[in-house]
Amino acid sequence: MRDISRRAVLVLAVGAVASACSGPDPRDGVDEGPLRTETEPLEKTFALLGPLSDAHWLGYDRVKNNDGRSVPGPSDIRLVGFARLADGKAAELTSVTERGFGPVPLGELPERLAAFAPKDAQWQHSDAFDDEMTGGTYSGRFLLSAATGTVCFDALNVP
Repeated sequence: MRDISRRAVLVLAVGAVASACSGPDPRDGVDEGPLRTETEPLEKTFALLGPLSDAHWLGYDRVKNNDGRSVPGPSDIRLVGFARLADGKAAELTSVTERGFGPVPLGELPERLAAFAPKDAQWQHSDAFDDEMTGGTYSGRFLLSAATGTVCFDALNVP
C-alpha cells in the first residue's frame, strides 16, 4: 500500500511541475508589435547587406501576449520585413555564381507588411546566401530583388 501512495504522489508531482512550466500556446496567434522603419538595428544585424533605407519591418515574440508568463525560447523572436539596399548592391550580391541564386515567389508574410512588397520584384533566393548571412547561428531566409534593389528578410532568434 505504501508503494502505491508513493507512486501516486510522484505522478501528481510530475503533473504539477509540467503544468507549472507550460507557457502560453504559440497557436493562440501573435502580437506583432509596432511597424518599425528604423534601419540601424537591421544594418547591425544584417551587416553583409550594407547600408539600408526605406525599411518596413516587424520584430516580435511569436508567442502571443507573452507578458512574462513564458521566457522566449530559441526560436520565438522573429524579424521580418523589407528594406532597400544601396544602389547596385542587390545585383552585386546575386551575381556571385557560387551562391546559386534562383527565382522564387515571395511567399507568405504578415498581412501588415503586404503593402510594402515592391511590385514586379522578381525575387531571387540562395540557400548558400542564407547560410552566409546567418553564419549558422540562427534561422533566416533572405530574398533579393535586383530589379527593385530590395531585400525581404525573415529571421528567427537573431543574436
